Amino acid sequence: MDGNSRRIAVFGGTFDPFHNGHLRMAVEVLEGLSLPELFLVPSARPPHKPSRPMASAEDRLAMASAAVDGIEGISILDLELRREGPSYSLLTVREVSEGNPGADLLFLIGADAFAEITTWHRYRDLLAACDFLLLPRPGIAPEASFPPGIRIEPEENRCYNLPGSSYRLPGGRRLLCPVLPVLDISSRSIREKVRRGRSLRGLVPPQVERYITDHGLYRGEERG
Repeated sequence: MDGNSRRIAVFGGTFDPFHNGHLRMAVEVLEGLSLPELFLVPSARPPHKPSRPMASAEDRLAMASAAVDGIEGISILDLELRREGPSYSLLTVREVSEGNPGADLLFLIGADAFAEITTWHRYRDLLAACDFLLLPRPGIAPEASFPPGIRIEPEENRCYNLPGSSYRLPGGRRLLCPVLPVLDISSRSIREKVRRGRSLRGLVPPQVERYITDHGLYRGEERG
């Protein structure tokens, strides 16, 4: 990414539900890279999940929207809900790029997901379509998530004004591996707490907890 160009970020995910770990990561990247805009993109039909999400795409979109309401620079895109078929990231990246001509796009990806990226739809095209930012897992070095078979080379550049390291992907795109504060929260653990009638205080934004309660979400048994 050129330092003088406009950079925007895409943060996709199932968000089942959207929680404070997601929110903290989004804010850290937005502020740490001085981005004008970060788009949250709830996945309507995630192709890599062994079972469908517990909450509907509409409910997951609503929870993410409520969580970031009023946060300047973070907005929601419903493009995967409007699109037919599996929610392929390559299509999302291309659609966001087309809607923001001239902008350099940064795709936020979790460490677990990046480790399996060679199983993704047209992953080589995706790796060539934009730069990537690896969201860390607690206590795990970023290199542990590098998939075998992909040549990823370290470079001298850093993550702009964030601490961390930077790498080159095949085709010349960058992989940023910043050091970010990580909240060890999982959507699965939140769903389990809901089933047990436990409080979600500190795990999700209050408006997300209200939505879960008001709509009776996550009370059934886990699938898969």
